[in-house]
Amino acid sequence: MNFQDTFKPLFFWLPYEVKQGSEYKRWLRFLEYAETWPRERIEQWQMDRLRAVIRHAVQHTEGYRELYRKAGVCADDMRSPADLRRLPMVTKQMLQENLDAFTAPTPGARYMTTGGSTGIPFGFWDTPVDERRERAFIHAGWGRAGWSRRMPTAVLRGAFIGSRDETSSYDRFWNILQLTTYYLTPQTLPRFVEMIDRHHTEVVHAYPSAYLLFCDLLAESGLKLHRAPRLAMLASENLYDWQLARFAEVLPETRVFSFYGHAERVVLAPWCEHSRRFHVWPFYGMAEILDEHGTSVDEGAEGEIVGTSLHIRPTPFIRYRTLDMAVKGPEQCPDCGRPFPTWESVTGRLQEVIVTGTGRYISMTAINFHDRIFDRLRQFQFLQETPGQLVFRYVPKSPLTAAEKSGIREGLMKKLGEDVELQMRETDAIELTASGKLRFLDQKLPVKYGDR
Repeated sequence: MNFQDTFKPLFFWLPYEVKQGSEYKRWLRFLEYAETWPRERIEQWQMDRLRAVIRHAVQHTEGYRELYRKAGVCADDMRSPADLRRLPMVTKQMLQENLDAFTAPTPGARYMTTGGSTGIPFGFWDTPVDERRERAFIHAGWGRAGWSRRMPTAVLRGAFIGSRDETSSYDRFWNILQLTTYYLTPQTLPRFVEMIDRHHTEVVHAYPSAYLLFCDLLAESGLKLHRAPRLAMLASENLYDWQLARFAEVLPETRVFSFYGHAERVVLAPWCEHSRRFHVWPFYGMAEILDEHGTSVDEGAEGEIVGTSLHIRPTPFIRYRTLDMAVKGPEQCPDCGRPFPTWESVTGRLQEVIVTGTGRYISMTAINFHDRIFDRLRQFQFLQETPGQLVFRYVPKSPLTAAEKSGIREGLMKKLGEDVELQMRETDAIELTASGKLRFLDQKLPVKYGDR
């Protein structure tokens, strides 16, 4: 144990902002001040930052220097947001195969990895300063839903692995109760409920799949929380309408609030406090929604999120293809009036698309699991290794009758169509990813979106 770990518990009483450090405080103050800026001032700020990021990338990385030399573009060409399209895009594979070339030597940098929702293992370089700055943005977004730094929080994500005998760990310094997503079962649920109650939990920060499992187990068990959490902050996975309906059914007193983000820290977009519309933080990054030809889509259309970080980092992300999909919304939120770009929804990841025998694509968002025929299932997952062939793996709450299995198959086939062969496969458990997430589709096919 190092010096910091040894003495950290002694200073739990310090104000939250002091614990987080100067970078966190600086960005919180800036966001409070800049949130009311008019669009013109925001865009001027963005272009100043964009030019600085490009200059840094060209000066310190061989990859961006060569990429922009071949394209014949430079930082000074960036005069308005429309000029962003003049820059070449970068992909996960480009960075994965040439990470050293696209990374600037930086004191204090640390190597980060993510399995990613697309199933593409991916690594890059980051710094602790980037993490603290991101936390300021996240907390500023959460504040719209009524969150405050004084609220006791329980976390149902993948950081704490635990065991069947050790399902929780309390961090007094941050007033955070860590709960394992790997060992949440009917047998361990009473301990989860006990610890949430004991720590007077007001906020649950969770993956949607983990929160769904908790709600399902809670409803099935008949156990009750002494007081439901005020807020459920959900992110890092797709959030489906059928899940939201289930959350409202089991814990109606708990307000659900979501935000889009990813480990690469390129784009961050919390919900508006008045709707489920996503606000893209313009001071965090710039986001384009592009079709398969690389053209910006119209409002109301779906496209891929291509993001540009506006902060100088060891591995710059400039016009980075996220492989995530969203529906473009108005350039100014009609609900709150902020002059921020909006998305109507985040519709999925490219790997969350089923490929039929005739080449059709079926998004996971098109399959409605908020149906009584699925009430008997604790968890489920699709597996696809061959076009037109699909395996539906499921964990039943109790043994299913032949009629119940037939009803599930029939309900699925209505959504999938005749050009899909469906195999039903009962299992005792569905493996989580290394980060504790549950993928609703384990897509083994090399699904691509366009040729760019």
